[in-house]
Amino acid sequence: MIKIITGPINTGKSSWLLKDYNSKKDNSYVDGFACFKIINNSEHIGYELMHLATGEKCQFIRKINHIPNNWNEAFRLGMHYSFNQEGFDFAKRITDEALAKGVKCFYLDEVAHLELKAQGFSDILKRVLAAKIDLVLVVREALVEKICDKFGIKEYECIKPKFN
Repeated sequence: MIKIITGPINTGKSSWLLKDYNSKKDNSYVDGFACFKIINNSEHIGYELMHLATGEKCQFIRKINHIPNNWNEAFRLGMHYSFNQEGFDFAKRITDEALAKGVKCFYLDEVAHLELKAQGFSDILKRVLAAKIDLVLVVREALVEKICDKFGIKEYECIKPKFN
């Protein structure tokens, strides 16, 4: 089963993913990663990836005016965001280990514009889909149809988190 968590920006998609993961982690082998905002002095400066099984974190995305020293830029999205190569390597390692251990459900947060260009998490998504395991995927609402078409996702359940 494929679940697509969707909705506009800042509507709790990653929080829903984490809550769902935590509800399943004791019942079956699940793994994956989530993307969480980095806030510094009340300012949103970027995102970090978190390995759901271990809590380990990795710097992933930064706003252009908040790029730290020793940043290894893999991609830039428009004039706003820079993506760190270490984040993609971290996500690949999580995926490799999970698939090698026979994971039953994988959580992938988030698939968007880079993946539509066959970049970003594109290869990870293809591998997880080919493994024919359960997948919980975060996709921005405006991109669901495009992502499903690009990756051949035909059957899925759409979930729109409702947080107050």
